[in-house]
Amino acid sequence: MFAAPCECSCGDLVSAARHFLFLQGLRSPFFYRLGQALGRQGAAVTKVQFTAGDLLYWPGAGLRCQTGVGELPAFYESLLSTGAYSEIVLFGDCRPVHQPAIACAKRLGLGVHVFEEGYFRPNWVTLERNGVNGYSDLPNDPNWYRMVASTLPARSSYETIGPSMNQRVLHDVVYNTANALNRWLFPHYPSHVTYSIAAEYAAYGKRFARLKYKQKKYATSVASLLANGATPFFLVALQLRDDAQLRFHSKYASTAHFICDVLESFAQHAPTNTQLVIKNHPLDPGFTDYSKLIERNATKLGIIDRVVFLESGHLPSLLDHAQGMLTINSTTIGQAMFHRCPTIALGHSIFNMPGLICQGSLDSFWNQPGTVDSALFRAFQAVVMHTTQINGGLYTKTAIKHAVQSAIPRLLAPQGVLQSLLTPAGISYESAQNGNFEVTSMADVTGSVSMTSVDHVATASATNITHAKADR
Repeated sequence: MFAAPCECSCGDLVSAARHFLFLQGLRSPFFYRLGQALGRQGAAVTKVQFTAGDLLYWPGAGLRCQTGVGELPAFYESLLSTGAYSEIVLFGDCRPVHQPAIACAKRLGLGVHVFEEGYFRPNWVTLERNGVNGYSDLPNDPNWYRMVASTLPARSSYETIGPSMNQRVLHDVVYNTANALNRWLFPHYPSHVTYSIAAEYAAYGKRFARLKYKQKKYATSVASLLANGATPFFLVALQLRDDAQLRFHSKYASTAHFICDVLESFAQHAPTNTQLVIKNHPLDPGFTDYSKLIERNATKLGIIDRVVFLESGHLPSLLDHAQGMLTINSTTIGQAMFHRCPTIALGHSIFNMPGLICQGSLDSFWNQPGTVDSALFRAFQAVVMHTTQINGGLYTKTAIKHAVQSAIPRLLAPQGVLQSLLTPAGISYESAQNGNFEVTSMADVTGSVSMTSVDHVATASATNITHAKADR
């Protein structure tokens, strides 16, 4: 446990009553560095260890959780009801080890801090109270975003985070190597991953070997799609097989289920002069050969000559030329909005509101994709950046340093940035999630925030979307 008091950067010593219980982080030193920083600010910090990898990345004392998933509610009840902890900190709110902890903490009135990959990438990490993505407190009322955005201060300069894939892979291998000891140290750990690490690495090797062999083929396909006079096309952005957003925030049981649904709708309702371009996620491990699945179903539906599958391709260029994009709830939606590409999300998404993405059905999207309200997107982006994003990254030493520095003030604040904007308008947690409220005047949301132009607020992250990793 860390509890080395020092002067807080805000000028006050953190109250001894603040005791942060860290649950599972991600495969990097980020959580350990964050815990150290909180300790230096005078807060008490305790870590729950769930795997051998957790032990490696958070050395020293901690609480070992060695119960099965069925006993986790009782484990958290006995731990959190003691009154020793003021809040919990975790990465990913859909993990089996986190869901009962969140439910227990909320019932007991404890704070819940959730980290996740950034809604806008690169350079940003998501940090929200109560939940993220489908569990986020972010409202879905366009008028609220327009009003709040007009009150926000201009975003200050931010640090550009360089490439991190090499470090990410290294941390992944180190963490998973340590986890080979789980069968003895943590035999009951309920992993959120549905396949073995050995199988994952083998699948990655096979997929990337295939990708290298067919790279020229995919480049030719993309060039043909982008050529002048090319057949109009709709773009489908796939998500990872084990993406929690698919499993917890959509009706689909799998990516394959989503693909089949889209193919059938395209065959029955899309204009006959259009193509369907299905692009795989760049980090998909390749357990399922989507090319064969697509070929088999497209042939059965009689549209094999109108369907293109891509393992790679420059996403911004494809979005610039697509008639529309379809996805479940990927953060790729943010890039589509920036490129003014009409989009439909077939799962629950923070982007799901009139003016941003299509509110109609999948079958109607092919002929009525709608348009993107760019002014609303700038307002939405500005508010989301201001309330939920911190500058930094999760894998490299420099990126982690910036993320820790950005996170500390938000963790120590008595109220979340988003919640402070919702509260003056009398918006409850449940209402924010359901959209059951109406903002009637600027006074409802201004609070003590100064007025400024939304364009200045959005500028800081516009470049991020334009120059986001070319292959998503």
